[in-house]
Amino acid sequence: MDLPAKTNRIPKKRARVTVITGFVLLIPTFFGVSAFSVQSAAVSGTEASLQQFVGTWQAKFKGKVFETIMLKKEDGKLTGTASRGEVELDTDGELTSAQEVDGTDPIVEAKLTGNTLRITSREESQQETIQFDMKLTGADQAELRIVTPPGVRAPRPWKLERTKGQ
Repeated sequence: MDLPAKTNRIPKKRARVTVITGFVLLIPTFFGVSAFSVQSAAVSGTEASLQQFVGTWQAKFKGKVFETIMLKKEDGKLTGTASRGEVELDTDGELTSAQEVDGTDPIVEAKLTGNTLRITSREESQQETIQFDMKLTGADQAELRIVTPPGVRAPRPWKLERTKGQ
């Protein structure tokens, strides 16, 4: 019996090119599908996550309120106001003096990343903004940290307490 000497094989070079081309075409598809699934999960989880921050939050120094942040949800985003305050710190970033002053500033952006809410408020008479990072530590408790430029020592986080519910 004589087996055919010629087989129906694809040349190695052509096979490699075909496999590589297939991968090149599939990789964008995989990334596109995975990005869509991650984005869908993030959008649905964000609504519930944002709701945790809704309410009136206050920071106190020696029993007196020196900062009030009011957060409410409108059109799927957090908005609200932040009161104005004057604070003095020691070299370790601890409060030595703090008091609330007249006026509030609108919150122009509140962005949730992980479990930290980055709040940006803007003084209406100026274009300068101030940013805070707010992190929940309990049902009605949070920490508030001022975001400072690189090289500037940040104050220690302030404890916040929710005074009005969600």
